[in-house]
Amino acid sequence: MIEKTKLGIAFFDERFGGIFAGRATLCIGSRGSGKTIAALQALLQGPQHNERALMLSSWRAADLAIIASRMGLPLDSALQAQQVMLLEYAHLTPASELEQQHLLPAGSFLKFKQLVETHQIRRVVIDTVLPWVAIRPVERLPIHIYSFIQALDRMGLTSILTIPRPVSPAAHTLRNCLEEHIPIVLTLSRNSTGHYALEVNKYLGEPAQPRPIPFIIAPGAGILRAPKKVSRPPETSPESRPISLANPSEKPGRSGIHYSDAFRTR
Repeated sequence: MIEKTKLGIAFFDERFGGIFAGRATLCIGSRGSGKTIAALQALLQGPQHNERALMLSSWRAADLAIIASRMGLPLDSALQAQQVMLLEYAHLTPASELEQQHLLPAGSFLKFKQLVETHQIRRVVIDTVLPWVAIRPVERLPIHIYSFIQALDRMGLTSILTIPRPVSPAAHTLRNCLEEHIPIVLTLSRNSTGHYALEVNKYLGEPAQPRPIPFIIAPGAGILRAPKKVSRPPETSPESRPISLANPSEKPGRSGIHYSDAFRTR
């Protein structure tokens, strides 16, 4: 029997009934598109299903806590109850080594697997998955990505993976390889007028996908479906300025893992 579990974005879950339990879901989006907030909501959906959840991120755990608090997401209480865990890439490898190689060293997946098994994790959110999969040469991508996704599936994990929006041929190849092996693919976007949209690029078993769904990011609530007939973004006051999604640990003009040459991060 095909089992589903909630993603954590209400309007998506209402439309599709959630995502496939024990399988991967891919979320694509440039910087500022709401990708990390969506990842946090997916993480916190785990305890709602009595699933211990883990988020592996290039963000500092303290910064994620600030974002979650601003969004009104109960991350602190979930951490205190040991329902969720936050893991930085720096915990798997020195930051300097990751900067130089752009990839996790051999043995990192074994560390990750042991952590998941020790803490009985059932849901993982990897924001971003690039250090696991962005290998060279490009010709090796198909078999490498197939093996990586199969490894997650064999562990029985419901996994939500994110990547930046691709802009180079190599990055598009990587995205296509991921999409081939992942049953659900979503794209989050934010246009020049400040409007957000969620597009379902792939949902296995669905003959047709809906049009992009407009959404808003509301302090105290997170990602919500946009009210109908919104003609322009609402005026912002100091109390309701748009949330900055840029990683404060990054230097201006650089991504934390240096994929700006291949992926759109702004």
